[in-house]
Amino acid sequence: MKFTIKISDTSSETISLHSKVLDNLSLSAHREILISIGALKATVTLAEHHEQESIIFISKDIFTTYSLPDFLEYEIRVKDDILFVGPVIGLLIKGKKAEMNKQRMKIYKNYLHEYSYINGLILLLTSDEINVKNKTIYGYVYHPIEEEWVEGNFPFPSVVFCRKAIKDTDRSKLNQLIGEEFFNSHVFNKWEMWEWFSAIESLSNYLPETVQAKNISNVKQLLEKYETIFIKPISGMQGTGIYQLAKQKEEYHLKYRLNGRNTTAVLDSWQTVEHFLRDELNLEKYIAQKRLTLLKNNNRVIDFRIIVLKDANGSWFVPGMITRFGAEESIVSNISSGGSAEKAWSTLMKIYNDDAKEAFKKYKEMEQLAILCCATLELKGLHLAYVGMDVGMDDNKNLWVIEINNRNPDMTIALDAEDKQLYYRIKSAPLFYAKWLAGFGGEKR
Repeated sequence: MKFTIKISDTSSETISLHSKVLDNLSLSAHREILISIGALKATVTLAEHHEQESIIFISKDIFTTYSLPDFLEYEIRVKDDILFVGPVIGLLIKGKKAEMNKQRMKIYKNYLHEYSYINGLILLLTSDEINVKNKTIYGYVYHPIEEEWVEGNFPFPSVVFCRKAIKDTDRSKLNQLIGEEFFNSHVFNKWEMWEWFSAIESLSNYLPETVQAKNISNVKQLLEKYETIFIKPISGMQGTGIYQLAKQKEEYHLKYRLNGRNTTAVLDSWQTVEHFLRDELNLEKYIAQKRLTLLKNNNRVIDFRIIVLKDANGSWFVPGMITRFGAEESIVSNISSGGSAEKAWSTLMKIYNDDAKEAFKKYKEMEQLAILCCATLELKGLHLAYVGMDVGMDDNKNLWVIEINNRNPDMTIALDAEDKQLYYRIKSAPLFYAKWLAGFGGEKR
């Protein structure tokens, strides 16, 4: 049931519910109870009213440092003698509040396509307006009727979805306010991922051999072993800064993209290669990796973006996969580098010559691999719920984990593949998970 809130001037430190609602919650009037709204808690006296059943009357004196919008619908629940009103969910975004404007905030509306199933306060937060002492936030609440963000001072949320990499000071504030109930705040790099996954037998076979580029002798050994390798930024995104190094007889061919175009440098000795790498790159921030002979379509390398999310019951699931086709002769498949996209099922059916059984088997393998990777990251202490995972398939149809992005996975790839339904399902999922995490989506396991 959904409830609206009305402010009462006639009582002190009181919350009043309809008599039927009190009965349904196994509560009685004239007793004290702890009320929880986001991170805020207060002791109030319960009262009953006989007006509209969906109205909650809250006395004005409770709202001394914040407000609760009356244009929203809320849910309530009771657990351990605490009356919860909410959910109150925050999206922690980049920048300072003074930098926010309608155009900048507009992009966050895409998460609210299914708001009518979420309810409560959905807030946009910036780090500079967090008030730890009062447990409040000066930010913006979503107005579902106007479909706009409304400014004000609100209770700090009980769950936060991080849409940016957070500093230690922000992490400390969140820990003080809501414990561990914030997600997608951790950022890990390709080398960390390789170290974690390569130690697990069920995942190690999906990883290309990798070394740290700062040890240039290891890079040379890797090249001699495989003849062609990739040199990648440890924390690179969208395929930027990737080099392909190949040894061809006495020469070394280095391919990369420059100003949006494919470029090849021909170097005559390993010493020249080493000088180039040391001069042009900060090798402390790079890895070297065996080149995968990924499947191609018309000279366009392909890989798969597997979207992995937490559902409304706190479990990992894969709502869809998208195939990425690189630009012709490009060494990367990223859309931003001239690539294109289609639904992965269409690609798999082509790869397996319309054999739906074989295509489905490979789809399930990809799905299970993605969920295993995310579960492994959780065991490392990372609280994640919104992940984009890039997987390649070689000429022998073996799968390879290329990259996992949880900082800012670009889910518009679903729109590139002309799948609007998938796009909105992806964008809505973290709020359904956040609602569950806040205790309004069924009992937490």
